Amino acid sequence: MLTLVNNTDANDDLVPEAHGLYRLYLKPNTQMAIETKPVFGANITLHSNVLKHNNFVATPDNILGWLDHGGLSYFDVKVETSNSESGEAPVLLPSQFLKAEGGILRVTSPTRIYLISKTPIDINKRGLCLFTPVE
Repeated sequence: MLTLVNNTDANDDLVPEAHGLYRLYLKPNTQMAIETKPVFGANITLHSNVLKHNNFVATPDNILGWLDHGGLSYFDVKVETSNSESGEAPVLLPSQFLKAEGGILRVTSPTRIYLISKTPIDINKRGLCLFTPVE
């Protein structure tokens, strides 16, 4: 069914989200595995279900993977887009977005994730995903 729309009140002002878009990288020489349970000898084991979808919203109760004793030190977060005019990118810590309690990798708050790589070689080269916290 079609409905009539009054275009005289159109609001075409685009407002960026309060949070920017970030890219999650793995640091060089990080041993990674993709499996449904932790893999011995891997620094990071990504849960294979994470790589089944191109984008999704992860919540703090979702298991994204497992980490060895190095915890979040294997990750690096960079600003993909910035809302600031200064051009200086803020220093971001993985712990602002991720947590590793008991070796289980989870997000700290609901987060929209857009995968950019699905194979270990691509993940090491381009990063794992773009993400933004959801309010």
